[in-house]
Amino acid sequence: MFWGLSASAATEPNLLRDGGFEGPAVAAAACPGVRGQLTGGWSDNSCWNPSSKVSYELDEQQAKGGRSLKVALSQGLFQLTQPVSLQADWRYELGVWLRSETPMMVKLALRKSDPPYLEYGARYWRTTPQWTFLSVSAFSHGLSEVEARQALFMLSSATPGTVWLDSASLAGGRSALVLPAAAVPAQYFGAHAMHRHNSKAALEDGRVGSLRIWDSERSQWRSIQASRPKGGKRKYDWDVLDERVEVVQKHHADMLMVLGGYAPSWASMDESDPDDRVRSELDCHRCDETPKRSSDWKNWVNDLVSRYKGSPIKHWEIWNEPYFSPKDEWCPDPQACQSAMASMYRGTPEQLLALQNDAAAIVKRIDPAMQIVSAGVSLYHRDYLDYFLQIGGGKTADVIGYHLYVDGPPELLMSHILAIRGLMRDHDVSDKPLWNTEGGVYQLSTEQDPAWRDAKATGQELPRVNELGPAYLARSLVVGWASGLGRWYHYSWDGSHGWPSSTSVIARGTNLVIDVTDAGVAYKQVVTWMSGKRMLALESGQNGGLWQATLQDASGKLSHVVWHPGRTMSNPWPVKKRAEWRSLCDLAGKCRSLAADATVSVDFRPVYLAP
Repeated sequence: MFWGLSASAATEPNLLRDGGFEGPAVAAAACPGVRGQLTGGWSDNSCWNPSSKVSYELDEQQAKGGRSLKVALSQGLFQLTQPVSLQADWRYELGVWLRSETPMMVKLALRKSDPPYLEYGARYWRTTPQWTFLSVSAFSHGLSEVEARQALFMLSSATPGTVWLDSASLAGGRSALVLPAAAVPAQYFGAHAMHRHNSKAALEDGRVGSLRIWDSERSQWRSIQASRPKGGKRKYDWDVLDERVEVVQKHHADMLMVLGGYAPSWASMDESDPDDRVRSELDCHRCDETPKRSSDWKNWVNDLVSRYKGSPIKHWEIWNEPYFSPKDEWCPDPQACQSAMASMYRGTPEQLLALQNDAAAIVKRIDPAMQIVSAGVSLYHRDYLDYFLQIGGGKTADVIGYHLYVDGPPELLMSHILAIRGLMRDHDVSDKPLWNTEGGVYQLSTEQDPAWRDAKATGQELPRVNELGPAYLARSLVVGWASGLGRWYHYSWDGSHGWPSSTSVIARGTNLVIDVTDAGVAYKQVVTWMSGKRMLALESGQNGGLWQATLQDASGKLSHVVWHPGRTMSNPWPVKKRAEWRSLCDLAGKCRSLAADATVSVDFRPVYLAP
């Protein structure tokens, strides 16, 4: 059993139709770039990419057993799919045998068939000429019945070459969610404070229990140690970080600091390089490169950690959002890897592991109680985490970092988080905490929202983004804890991004927090509702779509956080009042008493029902 789910055997038979490609041949696709034959149940999904050139051939000569499918990709990508209907709250095991003439990056996935194309489980593999069995765990927890039916089993690659596939399988069984036994700590609710004077605002306005130092004014390596050491002497400017630490200390919170990322440009240059200019805060010149000399990295880590031993900085994150280089042999798609998105580290995974190992040795020598957090992998780049853990990245990390941004209904986070936990289990690090070291609601498609769709279909007033944003943030925090996240660091308390989950109003010119948004108020309410309480149960949509978290405080009293993702204010879901419910509080912090015979109207905005 791994933390987050009860043990569940894949007792069901193969849910795929003709997983061995043994049936009668059918045409692969009706588009110019795709040719050849498949068997019943399978289809090609490559036609949407006009550059794709792929052929399929049923091959009995080079099969693992019986007959295999030979896929020759010369350009673009191929996506071999089979629609499947899943059961909600199941754990699935996917598998396929594969081999190739030359190394190819092949992906096996179980995913949502329509936007936002959430992957319930996925894994890349670099194929060899030998037959290899690729398997992956996937999870359908938190899905509605409609969402569960809209799934695809998919094999894909963007690496030119020829690959043989055989004995594809999908099996599953019901798997109950195991909720954390501990009470929700204040530190679960984290945040970023980008500007130097706003740490206090995050701690007081949001009641956050931990701050992450990233994108933080004058508090990263390149601004603290702006110039190259001369004559063996290292010069630091600790003033702003000292200020942040002092504020956090006064509020009895703790801190997570990113050691790398925003590295000074001189650290990535040869000592003979004349370019030793001090860069401005807005210039990230070479800040995503691995340090040229390990001594610079070790000195920085040693001096930083030594200075703040005994301070609120208890956790040290190695870097921020690494991703494969287009030249890396594990890059799944050179065009995608070329993108600057989520490329805050341009070194290799092996170099990143060396940085982590060196930092871990130094940190543990200074204070064994301090913890190392692995570099926070960006949303949808599970392939990097898979490889990093494969090469041993989980051994010297006390905590596994990941970044979970919400771009669809927050309830879909559950399957995504469980898939990461499954990957950690595959690499024998399931006993370690998983933290969302950076997250928020950065975009929100109303057409993907069940309440908006229902309102449109029935002619009701449509929910607005500024109403959905706070609700999404609140639901994410509840679902995240239930799914096994140890912390959630909101990005960011004082950001000026204008995202649906933006929590503050920032003054132009000074960047000071001058007000709290509806999302910021909602964040604070969830902190108040959950902190110090155990989550005893979570009804995840089984009751007509209603979600309900049961909380218990230290005295044994029960309270509930309740919402219905598909209902609006005009068409709420009626919930009969429980005897222990005395009051109802909403995301705006407004509370009212409940009559003994009251019926509680519930919509997409969570409410707190308290004794």
